[in-house]
Amino acid sequence: MARWRQMQDGDGNYHLVPMDDKAIERDEELGIIVRGNFDAFKSPIDGSVISTHREYIRHMQEHNVVPVGEFNDEFFERKRAEREALARGDRSSAQRLREKQEIYEALVRAERQNG
Repeated sequence: MARWRQMQDGDGNYHLVPMDDKAIERDEELGIIVRGNFDAFKSPIDGSVISTHREYIRHMQEHNVVPVGEFNDEFFERKRAEREALARGDRSSAQRLREKQEIYEALVRAERQNG
């Protein structure tokens, strides 16, 4: 049986500690993630210091970003091909129409704001 124990450190914070190797194996198989220590880092977006996982999640939600690990190699390859096609000027007529509509909508919004 996989077992974990909640332990308190010297600062009064609680952490889950595996009592045996079965706990780690079972959780890895099921895809359960137990987060360990979180190293503080400075955000490249706004320069704030992120020191807990909760701050990290809140920061990503505020700035509408996701970790790069969320994307697989297929996604990056598809986006690379899209960038290359755009640089060559290869666009379908439907894409050109969409781009024209986006430009038109942006102009209409700007006119309404400056009214």
